[in-house]
Amino acid sequence: MSRLRMGLLLSVLGEYFFSVWPQLQVESPRLLQAAKKAMKLGVFMKIFVRPRWQDSLDVIAELRIGWIHFTLQPILGEALPQEVDARTIDQIHRELSARDLRIATFSGTFNMAHPDEGYRGEYLRRLATVCSVCRDLGGTAVALCSGTRDRHDMWKAHPDNQTPQAWDDMSRTMEQALSLADRYQVILAFEPETNNVVDSPQKAQRLLEQFQHPRLRVILDPVNILPEAGPIDRNHFLEEAIKLLAPSVVAAHAKDVVRTGMATGPGKPLVNYSRYLRLLHDHGFDGPLLIHSVAEDDVPRVIAFLRGTAAEQKINLE
Repeated sequence: MSRLRMGLLLSVLGEYFFSVWPQLQVESPRLLQAAKKAMKLGVFMKIFVRPRWQDSLDVIAELRIGWIHFTLQPILGEALPQEVDARTIDQIHRELSARDLRIATFSGTFNMAHPDEGYRGEYLRRLATVCSVCRDLGGTAVALCSGTRDRHDMWKAHPDNQTPQAWDDMSRTMEQALSLADRYQVILAFEPETNNVVDSPQKAQRLLEQFQHPRLRVILDPVNILPEAGPIDRNHFLEEAIKLLAPSVVAAHAKDVVRTGMATGPGKPLVNYSRYLRLLHDHGFDGPLLIHSVAEDDVPRVIAFLRGTAAEQKINLE
């Protein structure tokens, strides 16, 4: 190449560099920071049903998974008990520590929009117990759902979910729950779901803005926020949801549910998991990615799929 052509090329490259430099100054730190982050692979404890709950923990540890969505159900017969004695808490702590398992999220879900004020009050008292136990076991996030007006099934849609009264009842319950979060120094992470009062990413953001509370956060399930009816561009919908909620997301689910109610796992996906993980990563998410709603014998395949997908995207998944 002649000196003249080399000079022209360097001149063009120089002009281009200086034109993009302001943008690089903005984007580079964000991209470098995202590249250093690592998501944590976890699983729902309730997938592994054993006569002894300690045996369930053994299976999880053998899968080389370090994070779990924890529930008191297999230990005490209910997820939100009225009380948990100190001896039981100490035993749970020892069993988790022996297997190097950490609590990603702690089950505290109850129907926060139930029409019966007495029900809501009773379960707020039980939530106080859960928040206390979560803290004592080293957990930081208690999982919630916003609830429904259905009196019998908190995962079932109800036409009154769209009423101002439903939102007001749920909000009053959430306000009291946040007082408990302050008392026990835990985060409350709710999951927007199409069958609940908070049934969309936009309503989730509305709730976050309503309280503007540092202990109120979001659990993102890529299936439960998909609208039930009408054709949608799933990739675009998910992209907009993550863009909107990413700063508040403390845990994400890895699950697919066919609309007939039959569960399938990632790898037979309703969701484009390459895109899903990329979006989470690029928006700075480094929390737990929790395997959910799969059969126990399918868990190893799901683990391999998620780790493989993350590796293809050059995303760290611990």
